[in-house]
Amino acid sequence: MHPISVCIIAKNEEKRIEKCLASVKPYGFEIVVVDTGSVDRTKEIASRYADKVLDFVWCDDFSAARNFSLREASNNWIFMLDCDEWIKEIDVEELNFFRKHHADSVGAISRENLVTEKGQLVLNNTDHTERFFNRKLYHYTGIIHEQLTPIRGNELPCLLLHTTIEHTGYDMTPEEQEAKSKRNLTLLHKQLEQEPENPYVYYQLGKGYEIIRDYESACKYYGKGLYFDVDPSLAYVQAMVISYGNALLLTGQPEAALGFEQIYEEFATTADFIYLMGRIYTVNEKYPQAVEQFIKATTFETCKFHGANSFLSFYQIGLICEKLGDTDNALAYYRKCGDYPPALDRMTQLSSISVRSDTKRIVLFGSDIFILQYIMEGYQQAFCKMGYETFVFPTTATQEEFTANAEKLFLFHEQGIDAVITFNNRGFLMPIDGQGSLWDKWNIPCYNLLVDHPMYYFDTLDQSPAQGVVICSDRNHVKYVERFYPTVQGSLFLPTGGEELHPDQPGKPIAERDIDVLFIGSYKYHADYVYDAIDEAVMDILIGSPHMTFEQALETYLRQVQSDLSDAALKLMVEKHRFVETNLCAMYRMEIIRALTDSGITVSVYGEGWDQTDLIGQPNFDCHPPVTFAEGLALMENSKIVLNQMAWFKDGGSERIFNAMLQKSVCVTDDSTYLREQFPDGEDIVFYSLCELEKLPELVSGLLQDTDRMQHIADCGYKNAAAHHTWAHRAAELAELLQR
Repeated sequence: MHPISVCIIAKNEEKRIEKCLASVKPYGFEIVVVDTGSVDRTKEIASRYADKVLDFVWCDDFSAARNFSLREASNNWIFMLDCDEWIKEIDVEELNFFRKHHADSVGAISRENLVTEKGQLVLNNTDHTERFFNRKLYHYTGIIHEQLTPIRGNELPCLLLHTTIEHTGYDMTPEEQEAKSKRNLTLLHKQLEQEPENPYVYYQLGKGYEIIRDYESACKYYGKGLYFDVDPSLAYVQAMVISYGNALLLTGQPEAALGFEQIYEEFATTADFIYLMGRIYTVNEKYPQAVEQFIKATTFETCKFHGANSFLSFYQIGLICEKLGDTDNALAYYRKCGDYPPALDRMTQLSSISVRSDTKRIVLFGSDIFILQYIMEGYQQAFCKMGYETFVFPTTATQEEFTANAEKLFLFHEQGIDAVITFNNRGFLMPIDGQGSLWDKWNIPCYNLLVDHPMYYFDTLDQSPAQGVVICSDRNHVKYVERFYPTVQGSLFLPTGGEELHPDQPGKPIAERDIDVLFIGSYKYHADYVYDAIDEAVMDILIGSPHMTFEQALETYLRQVQSDLSDAALKLMVEKHRFVETNLCAMYRMEIIRALTDSGITVSVYGEGWDQTDLIGQPNFDCHPPVTFAEGLALMENSKIVLNQMAWFKDGGSERIFNAMLQKSVCVTDDSTYLREQFPDGEDIVFYSLCELEKLPELVSGLLQDTDRMQHIADCGYKNAAAHHTWAHRAAELAELLQR
């Protein structure tokens, strides 16, 4: 047996640990497995291969578990592995030579990160990671994403070994990714409290948010990490720069990404950074510079992100040639991409389309519901500023109007349509007699943006077009679509945005505003809805636990009386009882305003349906008819506090919140998981709890008595919203989806 110990920590890894251990067993190393609390067959499987299987009481500290495994090993030389890794190739003689002749060094190995594409594991990228070391010289630090750290404080040489492992840790379902990321983020924030000056922690936080596609937060933490005086030669710093650049592009900040020109000389040592610069130049329409970078990237022998030094760069050049109308060169570069599927698709498209504008062309559907029309117009204006050609299919009152608009749509289609964007299902199906959906016939993706819960649109979502994608304003709604609407091709999260009414004018100071508390919204209560025992029970659950979604509360109750409830049956029950959520929102909306007015705080309310409530005629209840969005924004400009109540969105946002901030007023709202991630409480926004409405009057009156504090919150909220939450940002995110 070689004097080397392979150390592994594990928890509930019965599906992956055997492949890992089986790859190690033939080489004659001691195998030490440290279990941190498995409740599955992990320890049973490990005992078949490992020399030691030990228990470690989990303490939210990965380094503690790693270091325990080092102490329990019989040998000083350690080879560290994870359960989702296995040895592809290893040179044992090299390890022994390294151990004897480079005793003060650390050995790095190559790790191939694999992901599933079309049912097969394929290479996504390759990185190098320090895994072979002497435990007398090194140990682990950091409670998560732990780093190998010199015990005596002196950094020792690191040499690359001819050993390769394969890794599937990034190949997870969205649910697995979300669960793991939330766990990691919690630990990382805990570590940040302990190490606020550690740029590596900021890097890992950025990665964590990037994995769950929260690119705004990823930008925030990558930027903070690079604010420190970091060493450009470090692998994680190079990775942080590239990830930051990608996040800037994904959040619609191409001009900010151009700032990377200032660090070009320091980081232009890898194909990955050169490829990123090519993309940055492309998005900023600096095509000659972009092509120069992509060509340069192909001169590198290696890269970490698979294809950056070959087919990906060639593909990007092909796209640029296409955009400039150079079809011949576009095809030539696509051919250089080999069997890269997107390049093959573009070659097919170029072969089948004789005349086609290079400008992106999209169709948007209008609505007679003013909130939807407002959102549509926000997207249309943003797309037009980005250079898109748009066609709006307006709302129609008669068959003749529909026919006339359909004829215009067909004319617009003659030069091609890249995508269709619908809102709350209007136009999502577009059925044609006996031929399915028009979008399927034209082979066009249709993005259906839902600003309400998907349960209200079951009659349409159950018949989604083949290329139908549902975009939700709440991450819980995404999960609902994925669970209950299998015909929908995909579902994504994209909150609504906001706009600044007078972007070129300074906002009126808070102290000079005339309206103390503004509430814009209607009272929508289905008075004719007859409650049954299920409705009453669900109402009680939600009032007691307002953090739950409606479907969670309903499922909780139903499974108490029917443990074998199927998803199909649950879906029908959600649809049947859905108006309970609407009425519950109306009830809370009224009680929120009542709590304030009863305490002597005047609330100016603009909306429909309030004449149905007993608030009419009450002192301090200043009720007005509904207003247009422009009028509403003007009111916000003159309000100290804009009060909001979420439409039972527990992991999403609302345009009312972003609009309030963009008019430089203080937004006071009930919270959600997403909002908590985006806005620090008391700094950018003020949250209240539906569980403690009795505290709301004191909260609001305290704000009204402290104009300096309100001004600070308004200023911070405006800065955050203007940087991340406008319609331009949302359109850029949607455009990125269309591009992909």
